[in-house]
Parts: sequence; structure tokens; C-alpha cells
Amino acid sequence: MRRGRRLSFAACLILAVAAAPAVALAQTADELYASAVKARQAQHFDEAADLLKRVLALKPDNADALVQLGFAELGRNDLPAARDAFSKALSLAPNYRDATFGMAEVEYRSGNLDAALPLAETVAKADPANTDAAALVENIRKAKQAAVSKPNAAAAVPAAVKKPHRRPNPVPTLIQEGRRLRQAGKLPEAEKVYRCALRLAPKDTDILVALGLVVGSSQRFDEADHFFDRALAIKPGLLDARLGKVRPAIWQGDTARARVLVDDVLATAPDNVEALDLDGRIALLEADYTRAAQSFQRALALEPRNAEALVGIGDVRRAAGDDEAARQAYRQALAIEPGSADIGQRLAVPPPRKWRLDVGNEVSDLTNGLGDWTDSSAGLAYRLSPRTTISGHARLASRFGRTDVQMEGRIDQAFTPAFSAYALAAVTPDADFLARYSIGAGASWQVVAPAKAFGPLSLNIDTRYDNFADTSVTSIQPWMQAYILDGRLGLSARWVHAEDDIGTRANGYVLRADLAVTPRFNLFGGYADAPEIDDGALVPTRTVFGGISFEVSDPLTLRASIAHEERPTFDRNIFGLGLTARF
Repeated sequence: MRRGRRLSFAACLILAVAAAPAVALAQTADELYASAVKARQAQHFDEAADLLKRVLALKPDNADALVQLGFAELGRNDLPAARDAFSKALSLAPNYRDATFGMAEVEYRSGNLDAALPLAETVAKADPANTDAAALVENIRKAKQAAVSKPNAAAAVPAAVKKPHRRPNPVPTLIQEGRRLRQAGKLPEAEKVYRCALRLAPKDTDILVALGLVVGSSQRFDEADHFFDRALAIKPGLLDARLGKVRPAIWQGDTARARVLVDDVLATAPDNVEALDLDGRIALLEADYTRAAQSFQRALALEPRNAEALVGIGDVRRAAGDDEAARQAYRQALAIEPGSADIGQRLAVPPPRKWRLDVGNEVSDLTNGLGDWTDSSAGLAYRLSPRTTISGHARLASRFGRTDVQMEGRIDQAFTPAFSAYALAAVTPDADFLARYSIGAGASWQVVAPAKAFGPLSLNIDTRYDNFADTSVTSIQPWMQAYILDGRLGLSARWVHAEDDIGTRANGYVLRADLAVTPRFNLFGGYADAPEIDDGALVPTRTVFGGISFEVSDPLTLRASIAHEERPTFDRNIFGLGLTARF
């Protein structure tokens, strides 16, 4: 067992020596200061110095932070840095006794005993109960006496002031390295480093919270909650752990739970920057862009170098359709966190293409010598905003020597990220076999958010009314669609119900599967046993269909399809080609 512990410690020490310092998670100046004091008192001097420098970047005239930095530098035995910190503190607050004591300690360790003694005596006289100051005065006087009795030793610091050599504590450096890896998007490596740190400090709540964030980012949400709960068991009410539980709720799309958790934090800590960032993120999911912008702006006002708030502002601007303004915010955030993979991914997203052109042509070969049917179409869509799209569609169909031209207009509206709806109207002048006019509407509701193993899952409905020369038909088609295999396989099932104006009814279903073979190449196939509306009649049909689509480039996709349809009076084989262009 002992040998195993030594090996574990040695492995962690090697990681600590190789680790590079990292930027701490975004916090307010007060929170950074409190964490720094805690780290210094635990003799984690490197971590304390790093946190205090961040405090001073936000508040350069903070004398308390300067004094604490001085003591942290003393702990690292960096006397010039400690002298500089105490000197700055005394220039801001000349009567600051802790700064004077710190300066006395610096002079004493530097061997400047004549300078150290009056400084230490000043503190001791002002605060007779200060045992540290009294001990320092006594040590300085002894050192001066030794220097007098042993002139040759004057240049040496008395043995009494030499501190015993301490083995470097690898935990703070491991924590920093874990943060750096997590911010760079290297989650498995970050988890390995954090777990190594946890073996050395199993009750360190900072490590537990960090591990919760890492495994949560890896979509192991239950495990993430376990780490946060462990931290809360050690320190009930720990703010970082309470905030940590918000993030898995957001990642799982559980907006309601995330809202309750973050509101609970804001009720007691309304100026907590991380809580404000999360509030903005939740508001984005709720499509409340006004609240999201206000939360991110408030967080940025409290902490001007808050990269997460800048990213949030960029996301709000992108959601509003202002991509260039969004990129400006992302670039500002990247300047603060140069290695952030998350920000880099946002900047790598190409500018949105607002126009979409769809062109298709189908040729049907009918049995029993009935000839061919053709069906050609062209559609043009324009995205008015990230939530609203309008489109027009023209269809040219020929059957048994007759030709109809149908024109259709449609509007699609996303009311929330999970709910959208559409409405359409179509007209066919001088119709021979198509409907003279049609109206339709539909909606889609995402009931399960995307996840690695399963999702999204959506419930949908399409309705339509078609008016023909001598009849009319109403159809209702509820359907559901789910994705599995990390979103690569989509499965849908549709129920079809149609009824004409004299009460004739027909029902059926359509099953379909879509498979993303590669990011650019897709297959689809399915089977339908459902009525088709043909010149106002409800014709029972059975159809097997399939096809492919290939993304030639980002703006251009080609499609091909084939189907075999069986009707009571004839069969038909359908061959289709099409393309989609975005610009």
C-alpha cells in the first residue's frame, strides 16, 4: 500500500513539474481574493500568487491584495517580488501595519538587520499583542548580536532564520494544469490530471468541482452531479458546487431545472459573475434575448476581462442575426483566452447564408402502357431572421397529356429553440388534376434535447386542405422523429389520415430512416402504406423508396431518389434528381 502511494505521489509530482500555469476560472475580485487567502494559509503559495495577481489586474490599488501577495512571495522565497508588493501597499497606505511587518521580514531575510529592526519595532509597539512582531524583533536583535560577536558571519543570514526545505506541493499546479487542458478542450487529459490531484487531496472541494465540470462536459451528467454533491457534503452551501450543478442541467436541455438552480444562487449572490453568465446562457435557451444580453453585460461590467460573458454577448448577437457584431465579441473573448477551442469553433462557423434554392425533377414510368408522368419543382427561401423564413415554390406537373402549374407561399417561424410552426397557401390556375387551391399548417416540438446516445426527439404534425373542381380533401398527419447513434441515424414514423367532403376516409402510415454515412454523404429509405390524393380521389398506395444526398461543398448538395409504387390499377417507378444551393 505504501509503495502504491509513493508511486502515485511520484506520478503526480512529475505531472506538476511538467504542468504549465493556467488561467483560473472566471470569478469576481472578492472571490479571487478570498480563494487566494485560503490558498496562502494552506501554504499553496504559487496558487495564491497567481490569484492575487488576477485580483490586482482588476483592482490595481487594492492594498490588501498587495500585502497578501507580499506574504505569498515570501512563502516562495522571492524576496524582490515580496519587497515590491509591500512597498506598493505602503505607498497606498503608509500606516498599514501588516505591510510594515512584511517589509521588516523582507529586510531581515535579506540580511538588512539595521533596516529590519525599526520596522519590526514599530509594529510591535503599535500592537503589543502581536506575538509575530515581538518574535521578529527578538530574532533581529539576536542576529545583530551574533553579527557583532562573529564579524565573519555578518554576510550570512543566521541559521535560525533558515526555513526547512519543503517538498513542493504538486496539487495547486495540477489544478492549474487541469484548468488549462479543460479550457483547451482536452477533456480526457484534464480529467486524468484532476483525478491525480484528487488522490492526493480527496477532500479538496476545488478539485471535486473541477472534476464535475470536466465529466459534465463529457456528457456524463450523473457522475458530474455526484462530484458536486461530494463537494457540498464537505462544504454545505459551497457556491462553486451550486453553480456547477447548473451547467449539467443546461447541457441536458433541462432549462426549467437550470433556471431554478441559478435563481436560487442569484437570490443570495446577485453580483456573482459566474451566476450572471449562467443566467444569460439559460435566457438564451429560453429565447429571452433581452434578459440574456442584460445578464452578460452586467457580468462584463463587474469583470471586464470575462471571456464567458463576451462569448455570451456574441451568441446573443448571432441569435439576432448580426453575425459580424457576434464575431467582434468572439474575437475580444479569444484575446483573453487565446487557446480556447470553444471560442475558436464559434469563429470557424461560416457567415450565415440567407438564401436557399431547391430544384428537383421526377420522372414516373407507369405500367400497362400508360406512359410517363413528370413533376418538376423549384423553390426559393429567404431567412428574414434567425427565427423567421419565407419561401416560394413553383411546381410543373404533367399527367396523361395534361399539365398543371402550381404556386405556393410559405412562412416558417421558430417561437423557441424547441418549438416552431409553419403556414402555407397554394394556388393552381386552370387546374386539371391538382388542387385549385390549398392551405396548410404544421408544427414541430422538440421534446428531448440532443444527447450523445439518444436525441433529439421531436413530435410533429402537418395538416392540409385541398380544394378540387368537384371535391375537397382534408388530411392530418401526426408524426415523430428520433435520432440515435450520436445523431447519425434518424427514424421517423408518420400516421396519415385523409377525408373528402362526402365522408370517405382513408388511413395509412409512412416509415423512414435517414443515415449519415459520412459528414457529407447520407442515405435514406422507407416504406409507405398510405392514401395518395390524386385528382381529388383517395387512392390506396404501397411504396418502397430510397435515395442519397451528397454535399459537394458547403453551399451545394446533390440528391437522387428512386421509388416503386403499387396502385390498384397500375404500378409506377419514380426516378428523381435534385439539388440544393445556399447563398
